[in-house]
Amino acid sequence: MAPRQPVARASAPSWSARLREAFDRSALAVPAYRRFWASMLISNVGSWLQLVAQGWLILALTDSPAYLGFYGLLRSVPTLTVTLVGGAVADRADRRCILLVTQSAAAALALLLGLLDLTGLVRPWHILVIAFATATVMAFDNPARQAMVPGLVGNERVASAVGLNSAAWNAAAVVGPSLAGLLVAAAGTGWAFGLNGLSYLPVIWAVWTLEPATPSNRSQTPIVAHVRLGLRAVRQDRRLLGLLTLLAVPTFLGRPYLQLMPVFARDVLHTSAAGYGMLMGINGAGALSGALLVGTLSERGRRGKLLFFVNIIFASALVAFALSQWVMLSATLLFLIGASQTLLMALTNTLIQLTVPDEFRGRVMALYTVIPMGFMPLGTMALGGIGDIVGVPLTVAVAAAIALGFTLVGRRLFPEVYHLT
Repeated sequence: MAPRQPVARASAPSWSARLREAFDRSALAVPAYRRFWASMLISNVGSWLQLVAQGWLILALTDSPAYLGFYGLLRSVPTLTVTLVGGAVADRADRRCILLVTQSAAAALALLLGLLDLTGLVRPWHILVIAFATATVMAFDNPARQAMVPGLVGNERVASAVGLNSAAWNAAAVVGPSLAGLLVAAAGTGWAFGLNGLSYLPVIWAVWTLEPATPSNRSQTPIVAHVRLGLRAVRQDRRLLGLLTLLAVPTFLGRPYLQLMPVFARDVLHTSAAGYGMLMGINGAGALSGALLVGTLSERGRRGKLLFFVNIIFASALVAFALSQWVMLSATLLFLIGASQTLLMALTNTLIQLTVPDEFRGRVMALYTVIPMGFMPLGTMALGGIGDIVGVPLTVAVAAAIALGFTLVGRRLFPEVYHLT
């Protein structure tokens, strides 16, 4: 009897092979996107340098918290009032040209502020005017940048690109403020503004190397009418209406917890300023983790079902956090909240990108941008006012419970979203 031959077993792929396969599936496999993403990561760090330094300089010049509040208001006004116009422009003009203009303008404004500061000529009103002008420029920049993603990477890599974009911002949010603190302490705020101005140069170069993004809609319709057409398109498409509504409600009712965190840290958990910083850092780490998970989770399909699941996790964890009085439990929940809120934003972004016709992409992505920038401050005002009367923990817990209830009802209101893939 012939001896039995050993059965050859296929060896498991090595880690390097698995990493290579994951890279080939990701948006980073596209050279144009890879250049664009790397340049945006650098620019995001620069943006955080300027945000931190501007606030510090305003306080140093005015010693007025009210002036800081006015500065924050001025920065939000263009986002709420001009972004929809920016979206309409992104649907009519070459998006590559829009980004070249906006990035160049933002660089010039940052360098101007740096020059004023380094020469000792800067005054508080200079900072306000430049902050307002920069926010106006970004109201045109953001919709065009968001709308360019599918054209750069293709629909099959949109989820990966959205996750990577979110990861770039969240990673910069970890590095940028710390770097800004060291730079301002060592050299002053002027150098922070100057470095931010220079950080736009890689983006300008990366965008310059892209193919022209031919506009899909060359209509000569007036801009205001063009905006209305975009709003009508959202109202008539139950998928888009559902996606934006399922983002708006938890943003209004849930996201204000970030602005109310000092109350939880000091009055509920009885921690110091260092403890508050630790809690915020853990929340940021969760947000970065969520951004890195977007591509992997999206590859499994049923993104609509996953969106509802993430919404439920976010609201449930927020209810538990609002009621928690233990630091370790609160820290764990904050990590989960950070991850789920980033997944919620990124999944919504991905599904909108895969659903919206290209002729409306800029305007719909403008709405996507306005919701977190507009609804979160409004929610903070509402929850903060109610919290003064009945207490912040109870207010946040009830608001999060309402958001949870709406998500459960939303499954029936928007079945079209639930079945999106």
